[in-house]
Amino acid sequence: MKIIVKILSALFLLLVVIVVFMFAFDICPPQGPWISPPWCASSSFKRPTYDMKIETSHLSQVKAVNMFDTWGRNYNFNMLENTRNDIESSFSRVAEMGAQEVYVHDFQRAVYNDSKDNFASLNYQIEDEVFLNDMRDESMTEEDLEKLVKAAHDKGLKLGIKQNMAFVDIGKYISKGLTGEIDSSVKEDYNKFNSSHSEEWVRDYFSKWEKRMLLRAELYNKHGVDIISLTPGWMGPTFQGQEALANELNKQLITNVRKAFDGQIQVELSFYGILDGVDGKEDWTKYDYYKSADIKEVRVYNLPTDKYKVSDKADMAQIQVGIDELLKDLDSWSGQQGIKLSIFFSPFSYPNAINNGIVEYMDVMNSQIKLTEKDWDHQAIAWQAFFNEITKYQNIERITANNFWWDDAMDPDVKVKISISPSFRNKPAEEVIKQWFIK
Repeated sequence: MKIIVKILSALFLLLVVIVVFMFAFDICPPQGPWISPPWCASSSFKRPTYDMKIETSHLSQVKAVNMFDTWGRNYNFNMLENTRNDIESSFSRVAEMGAQEVYVHDFQRAVYNDSKDNFASLNYQIEDEVFLNDMRDESMTEEDLEKLVKAAHDKGLKLGIKQNMAFVDIGKYISKGLTGEIDSSVKEDYNKFNSSHSEEWVRDYFSKWEKRMLLRAELYNKHGVDIISLTPGWMGPTFQGQEALANELNKQLITNVRKAFDGQIQVELSFYGILDGVDGKEDWTKYDYYKSADIKEVRVYNLPTDKYKVSDKADMAQIQVGIDELLKDLDSWSGQQGIKLSIFFSPFSYPNAINNGIVEYMDVMNSQIKLTEKDWDHQAIAWQAFFNEITKYQNIERITANNFWWDDAMDPDVKVKISISPSFRNKPAEEVIKQWFIK
């Protein structure tokens, strides 16, 4: 009996070791009658279907999909999921939707050599993001790039890579636990970081950012990436008081990256910079560097100001009026600048989101987020209203649908409140976008 117990114990220990090894190195067994490990892509999910008859017309714009801006493990806060396991399945779905381009996000971070709260310091480097910093995002490896490019190109998609840059360390708040105050704490630090940048800081930053982008551009080029964004998204710097200098340094950045990268160069423009000429305290009328880029994109999450806003319970016709006014102004500005604009449209899926815009759906312990209900029909209506109007405008050359979740997960099965996010995967909006994209 003791021998049998020892044998069974040894077998159990061996099984544990094998499972831990597979988890650590993202090893998945082949599909079969057995249960797939939770960190592997699963084919058991029954995708919802929506019997929708949508009136559509042909879109002349380039059609693109932006993947949820994360890379690596734990994007559902379950510690098991990994974007690397969902490249093929997600890109297949994007191609099936009729998209021509797919965008993913690489990650960079500022590593300070002195106090992390001394945002005026020049004593920092821009380095790879690592998983242990915030228990989620990390920079892409060469192996990642090879898989992403192959999966996209095999499905007839161009691959674009955007940049997420963290000057503020979100990891220090996550390490304290999800208290519901992450969003406000990070915003406080970010506002402090961007409160003032000296000429010396701006020149130093561009020197470091250009060096980083040249390294990434060479790597992307090596593996056949089609589009690179040079805008440090998420927590990038603003340049109030130093706009003229930043404009020239951005032009230099674009020129130098073209020497290292054969594909298209993308930059992102400020939504309020276009509409108001100013974003916060940053004077966008002093910028024209974006004209040097191939793709000029603006993010639209909602209808801002009373000029565009609609009533809280607006129907599609009313929402369409507000969206049309906004698109008219964006198209007019593009014509005045002599450029073509790309629209990154990202309506959330909760009531009245078309007016209110972004909510931090990942701050799952926040009481307001807990109380926010999903409204998938509202999101679908916003998309249909957008498409109904976008066909009018000749200065808008690309539609980027944001964002597409990396797997089929949905709360409450996972901690992240995907149901109220702008992700349209497995929601009626996915069918709306598909019918317009494949027209």
